[in-house]
Amino acid sequence: MKLSQAQELVNNSWIVKPGGFKVRFQQMKDGKLETDVLPTAEEKLFDSDVRAWRYAWKLSMAGKPAQEGISEGSLVNITVVDDKDQPVVYYATGEELIFNPFT
Repeated sequence: MKLSQAQELVNNSWIVKPGGFKVRFQQMKDGKLETDVLPTAEEKLFDSDVRAWRYAWKLSMAGKPAQEGISEGSLVNITVVDDKDQPVVYYATGEELIFNPFT
């Protein structure tokens, strides 16, 4: 195998590291759930999934919905996505995770 062939193989199968991470969530505003992300488009993305997951957990603790349902300002369906808005598995379990799930 030539070096150029090996490099092509590596380029085609190499896992590309995401350009950053965001916390995606929904918030009850005026009786409707609105989807939002942090950091905003104007801000720098989280540089690691661990940091984004820790922020997602903190956000879930601060915005925990009521047991009977959600009220104005409640934060639900909190998860981490990459720079292409694809879900990121939770680093501790290797599975997808949603804090404060609400359907």
